[in-house]
Amino acid sequence: MNKKGPIVIIENKQGDRKLFIEVFSELNYPNQIIYFNNPETACNYLLRHKIKPFLFFSDIVLMNVMNHKVIENNLDNVGTLFNCPYLFFTTSFNQTYVIDPYSIPIQSYFTRPYDYLEFKKMIKTIIDYWLKSKSVIQHPKKTIKTKS
Repeated sequence: MNKKGPIVIIENKQGDRKLFIEVFSELNYPNQIIYFNNPETACNYLLRHKIKPFLFFSDIVLMNVMNHKVIENNLDNVGTLFNCPYLFFTTSFNQTYVIDPYSIPIQSYFTRPYDYLEFKKMIKTIIDYWLKSKSVIQHPKKTIKTKS
């Protein structure tokens, strides 16, 4: 996991995007924040520029608006391709929104609180958690050469 990599926000609503901008500005993490309108554009851009992000925050509603197969093909490989958590975030709780995303390898689903301070606290908790976590990706063992 690239803890110094950018935080990717996938959000197509300007109001929600503005909220993320304000919260990240106040929290002042050193990570660059990159915004995209949809998951397909985000994955294509990151792969083309060989960017290894720290975290993805994605609006779960976009999952149901876009071509499910296109998104599924991209999201199935997020953990492997980017070695980082992909987190769904939304303002509404709908059981179908939860079932579809959990059929693909996503780390978590969060309902955004309506209170600004609660939202800010939630974002801080999520980022602090992932900053402290260890990567589960297995790295090849190094061999040590010895003189004979």
